[in-house]
Amino acid sequence: MSEAASTIPVPAAAALRPKAARNVFWLIAERGLKAVGGVAMAILIARHLGPEHYGSYGAAIGLATLAKEAVMLGFDRMIRRDLAANPSNAGRIIGTSIGLSLILALAVGFGISGLSGQLIDDSETRRLVLIMVWMCVPQAFFSCEVWFESSGHVRQLVWTRNVVWILGMTCRLVLVLIGAGVTSFAAAALLEWIFTYAAVFGLLQRMRIRDVRFSFDSQLLRAWFREGWPMVAMVVVGSTADRIMVLVVHNMATSDKEAGYLNAALRITEIWWSISTIVAAVLLPRIVAIQRSDPDWYARVTQLYANASLLVGVGAAALVTVTAPFIVPLVFGPAYAPSAKILAILFWAGPAIFPAVARAQFWVSRKMLILDLPSVSCIAALQLCLAVYLVPRYGGIGAASAMAIAQWLGFYGLTMSIPALRRASRPQFKAFIALLSPVVTARALYAFFAGMLRKG
Repeated sequence: MSEAASTIPVPAAAALRPKAARNVFWLIAERGLKAVGGVAMAILIARHLGPEHYGSYGAAIGLATLAKEAVMLGFDRMIRRDLAANPSNAGRIIGTSIGLSLILALAVGFGISGLSGQLIDDSETRRLVLIMVWMCVPQAFFSCEVWFESSGHVRQLVWTRNVVWILGMTCRLVLVLIGAGVTSFAAAALLEWIFTYAAVFGLLQRMRIRDVRFSFDSQLLRAWFREGWPMVAMVVVGSTADRIMVLVVHNMATSDKEAGYLNAALRITEIWWSISTIVAAVLLPRIVAIQRSDPDWYARVTQLYANASLLVGVGAAALVTVTAPFIVPLVFGPAYAPSAKILAILFWAGPAIFPAVARAQFWVSRKMLILDLPSVSCIAALQLCLAVYLVPRYGGIGAASAMAIAQWLGFYGLTMSIPALRRASRPQFKAFIALLSPVVTARALYAFFAGMLRKG
């Protein structure tokens, strides 16, 4: 990275930057709280259930998460953009999203429930799936959360969600203390999701009941599909490959414990990966918004973002590789010692995932989403093919290796092979040069956020 990039100037046009920084702070603070509390509770549940039952629980969580993502169809990015650009049309945007999502939720819920007998080879996991898959119905109200993030009312959203989350954690703690079975934890997860979105929807009505009138707009829906069909394809392909990995291990590994080892590692890894999504969702649309008014500042910050994404991914992976063999058995218990290697391998997918999330959000803001479809499709295909070969031989380690290798080859390898992707991904490749000067990147990142926090 050049010396000029180490001191990012703050253009006067960026009046919303202090507010954006506060929103990022609240969302990352919430993620930090849930990371600490969620990991702690996951550890308690994992120790309580043991690797075999925790593997069944993880397989059900994977299918439930797939159902929730299918309900959103990847439209959350466009909805976030439209709410920020047209706040006066919030009722129409939210109402259209909820109407579509409820239809999808019922279709997905009944579909997965009907297919569970063919997808799952044991009765316990099937029972858990039949409970948790219905988390997709409250997920249909996700656009209410997006309104708070786009309008800058993040603090109220965070407080509301965390009240329900704390109650959910308390319920799970009680279940652990009384020695409840795995089915009780599945029911608790479903109830928490229902109460969370009921609380968020109620908060939205209290805050904007006078000027928000929900309505369904078929023309807006068609516009989303015309622009977002690549995202629909990516959700169907990419999310399916990711969310069924624990189920693949559960069905194909020589021992059901392997699914528990993978599930324990994924609970930690997914929290870490989600940080990149939070920052991108709140920060990048505002960066892109000023590219015409100050293209020089935009270009330098874009490169800084790419540099920081790669540096953070590599640094975290190196740290986890060194510490996981000691920390995982200590925290999860000796029964989960094999999860240490799985966790280290999964974290090495981060240097590909973090830059990929940043690049994808830039492309959404520029309406170039289709450029991300080849990478997502390649990653999904590689991941499933490698998993089919590696999981029967190496269990959870094979699944983690399939995920990490697929991310690197699908993001960097395919990008290098396709000229259009290579030209659009120059910041991500130049970031490897910046790895040689991490202190410069850290200083530039500090200067950037310090500038965002300054008013006037």
